[in-house]
Amino acid sequence: TWHSLNAGRVGNEGYLDLDGINVTRKASPGMNMLDTHTDFFVGGVSSLNQNEPTGFTGCIREIVINNRELNLTVTDPKGGANIGDCDGTDCGYTVCKNNGTCQVENSGFSCSCPREWTGIMCEQSIHCSQNMCGSHAVCIPQPSSFSYTCACALGWTNKIKFYIAKFVGNSYIKYTDPFYGKRNLQYSRLSLNFTTSQTEGLIAWMGKSEDEDNDFLAIGLANGTL
Repeated sequence: TWHSLNAGRVGNEGYLDLDGINVTRKASPGMNMLDTHTDFFVGGVSSLNQNEPTGFTGCIREIVINNRELNLTVTDPKGGANIGDCDGTDCGYTVCKNNGTCQVENSGFSCSCPREWTGIMCEQSIHCSQNMCGSHAVCIPQPSSFSYTCACALGWTNKIKFYIAKFVGNSYIKYTDPFYGKRNLQYSRLSLNFTTSQTEGLIAWMGKSEDEDNDFLAIGLANGTL
C-alpha cells in the first residue's frame, strides 16, 4: 500500500499529514526558523554523532522538498548508498507520461500512448508534433481547435524520474538545498509517497544532530506510528 506524506514547519508550528489525516503542533517559543544549513537525507543517514535512528526499509517516490522535486536518478543526488530499484524494470514509475502504458522490451521500454499524445514517452501532444515554435518557445496544445499556440520561455527542465527508490535498512540518499541562502527559513515543506512492511525506520532527515541544542526536522516510523 502506498501512503502520501506531507510535513513541514511554518514558524514554530509543525504539521504532519498522512493520507489526508493532519496533525499540527507548536514548538517551543522562539523556534521560528529551521536553520540547519546541512544536507537533506532520505531513507536514512550516512552518520550522526549520537542516537542514530534505524534506516527505512521500503520504497519511496515523488519527493518534493521546499517546492523542489528531487529526481530519483543516479546523477541528481549528492551521494547515497545501497539504493535499489523497487520497480525492477526499465519502465519504472511514470516513465510514460499522460496515462501512457509502459511495455518492457529487449532494448529497454516502449510507451503505448493515448490518442491525443505521441513521442517516445507520450510527452508531446499530437497538436504540437509538427509545430513551428522557435527553440526558445514552448508549444501549448489547443485540442478544441486542433491547433497550438507558442509561449516564449527562458527555458525548462526535464523532471522525468527513472525509478522508485528501494531502501533496505542501511540505505540513504543525500541531497543539498541549492536555494538555502534565498528561501525563507520560517517555511519548510516536504512531500513524498512511501510503502513499507516495517514498523521502524527513518524516512527523511534535515538537521545537524539529534540533541536539544540543534534544531532539526525528522520524519520516520516508530512502533508502526508515523
